[in-house]
Amino acid sequence: MTRPHLIAKLILAAMGVYFLMSALGEIGSAVITLSQNYPPSTLSTKLFIITAQFVITLTLSLFFLFRSDGIIRIIAGPDAGQFEKVNDSWIIAGLLMTACLCGLLILYPRIERLFYYIPSIIKGPNILSYMTLEGQSSVIPIKPTVGFLVEVAKLIFAIYLILGAPHYVNWQMRKLIKKQIQSAGVKENEQN
Repeated sequence: MTRPHLIAKLILAAMGVYFLMSALGEIGSAVITLSQNYPPSTLSTKLFIITAQFVITLTLSLFFLFRSDGIIRIIAGPDAGQFEKVNDSWIIAGLLMTACLCGLLILYPRIERLFYYIPSIIKGPNILSYMTLEGQSSVIPIKPTVGFLVEVAKLIFAIYLILGAPHYVNWQMRKLIKKQIQSAGVKENEQN
């Protein structure tokens, strides 16, 4: 792996984490939409849109995190082979730093929102939130326990990232070593 490949891989991994967090946010949107009193046609349209957003963001996340080799080659460009190979320790350090940075960026808003949800859960399961749209005021029931659970899931994911996402980094390194062994086998066969 060359430097341009490493930079592209780290950027796509960070984008994958961002899309994964966006997908988790869609779960809370779906629950809030279900708790409102919409006519069936409006509810089904809203849920279809939320489900489509969830599927698209989750697909993008999984693609950027696990199947990004083709895009990495495009981003790095055809001249990436002229750069020297990056040491495996740089790859591990880059993935760990990217995971840690993403975890820290995710952690701060989660802590703030958790402090918002805890009093809401203690007060009661349904809290009415007043919202004004275009001069009209409406009452929207919010289920704080669902929002709390989504934020806890995001907090756990942030802590996993701060710890360096060990399973993801190990998987990436196994994949890289497997590629190196295969390319060494191909070169050995060409020499014979």
